[in-house]
Amino acid sequence: MNGTRMRHYTNKHSALLVMLILGLTGMSLSTRADPVVDEGLKRLAGTLGAVHYLRVLCKPSEGQVWRLKMLDMLAAGDLSQSGKDALIGSFNAAYSRQQRAHPTCTQAAANLGNTYARQGAQEAQRLAGRLAGRPAGRPGS
Repeated sequence: MNGTRMRHYTNKHSALLVMLILGLTGMSLSTRADPVVDEGLKRLAGTLGAVHYLRVLCKPSEGQVWRLKMLDMLAAGDLSQSGKDALIGSFNAAYSRQQRAHPTCTQAAANLGNTYARQGAQEAQRLAGRLAGRPAGRPGS
């Protein structure tokens, strides 16, 4: 990817997602029942997998940050082994989908990485609000 295209690959959503995930890791990720695991956590794990692949592909300087955030999320809570396995499965499936769809970095792949980072930040906000006992969709109130 050339320097002109890299300018369009912003970090603001990356930073927000990292902050939100770090906030989540300070809370219990227990889903109370945890027969498998919360759908929101699965979505977030999948988003992390997609972002991880796309960022390593298009912005290798970020290294393993997204995989490490996934590991932080797994370590943060009292999830059952089946719950952890479900989150890992979501991460890996999303990573593999992006790997098949985007074998090389293109502007579309870079843009998709930004989109997934925004979606992940939104999902992390919803989860953080819910886990902190706030109504969904109102993370700061």
